[in-house]
Amino acid sequence: MRVTTLVNRMIGLPGVWVKGCRYEGKNLIVEVRRKFRLLTCPECGHQVTGRFEERERRWRHCAVLGQPTYIEGPIRRLRCPVCVAVQTERVPWARPGSVFTRAFEDAVGYMAQLLNRTAVAELTGIAWVTVGSIASRLVAEQLNASRFEGLRRIGVDEISYRKQRKFLTVVVDHDRERVIWVGEGKSSETLGAFFRELGEERSRQLQQISVDMSAAFIHAIKVAAPQANIVFDRFHVARLSNFALDEVRAEQLRKVDRYDQPTIKGSKWVLLKRVTDLNGRESKKLAAISQVNKPLYHGHLLKESFLEIFTCRDVHEARDRIEEWMRWAQRSRLKPFVRLARTVKRHLDGILAFIESGLTNARLEGMNNKIRLLSHRAYGFHSAKSLIATIYLCCGGIILPQLQLI
Repeated sequence: MRVTTLVNRMIGLPGVWVKGCRYEGKNLIVEVRRKFRLLTCPECGHQVTGRFEERERRWRHCAVLGQPTYIEGPIRRLRCPVCVAVQTERVPWARPGSVFTRAFEDAVGYMAQLLNRTAVAELTGIAWVTVGSIASRLVAEQLNASRFEGLRRIGVDEISYRKQRKFLTVVVDHDRERVIWVGEGKSSETLGAFFRELGEERSRQLQQISVDMSAAFIHAIKVAAPQANIVFDRFHVARLSNFALDEVRAEQLRKVDRYDQPTIKGSKWVLLKRVTDLNGRESKKLAAISQVNKPLYHGHLLKESFLEIFTCRDVHEARDRIEEWMRWAQRSRLKPFVRLARTVKRHLDGILAFIESGLTNARLEGMNNKIRLLSHRAYGFHSAKSLIATIYLCCGGIILPQLQLI
């Protein structure tokens, strides 16, 4: 077998054949010539025959037998009549504007899904910033509008990625378990940008949207997808009862006599735990609180009763129990629970939608943890754009060719 034939099979580039090989220092230079004549515009895909100019270019390729390898061949420029501009042609072995082959960029992207950028840069011998540029090109190519097809159940949540209240809004497809959209900010306008990209027709196909009780998100959903059932995540609703009970505890601690303070002090986690999860010592602590401070114990009973409602499987039964609980909370004269009762009344439909569907933001919270890990292993991101590209690459369902290193 000829050497050029062997190298041609080893590099496996489409549309070219190997003309020759040579070494420059430790780098293997593979000289190639193209098999096609037509020039393709990288913007519109229009093909022409005449060239504007031609010059040699090198593309970094995956190492061959441990040797840094470069592909050297002609690159031509064309005058596109559709774009009315001079463009550098699109070649099948490299992405437009890149000095790396597709195989090399796919390998870098696959490693970036598993490792931090510093490790990828050290393994491949390219700059840290270049890893981010390659990730952005992969996301731009792989992430297309098809991810919006067939959406029925989505979840919306925000995540903080920097200090000074820098947030991202994350939208997840519950059925396919992947991130479909990320935007900078957490306002109604931010979520509105997602619905504009989604389009009116696909927005009307949404059936259920799980969110927290953010007024901005609720407003954007009611404007863009009024037919969708808004489902309030159980965790966020239950957390409100814990906040209300903790406010009551703090208020009672300021009011009680100093002789009763030792009983209430250190009771925060005893009060917030479910009764069924208390051990013997904690049960005695709760019993002592019931004897010393009736308002605090009353708040604990309100919290437990409220959480018990979420075990209902029948929507009508849940509605009756919630309405009974709201009347009880309003009669309690405990201001935090009176406010909670008003909040529950305003968002009653979304709470009942959870009981009916069982849809939660648990998958979104898990995805947020993964996003935090991505940010942590990169020691933070200077811009939202870089973080968004990384989220799409690692959580957007993008599948790249796997590496066989050993």
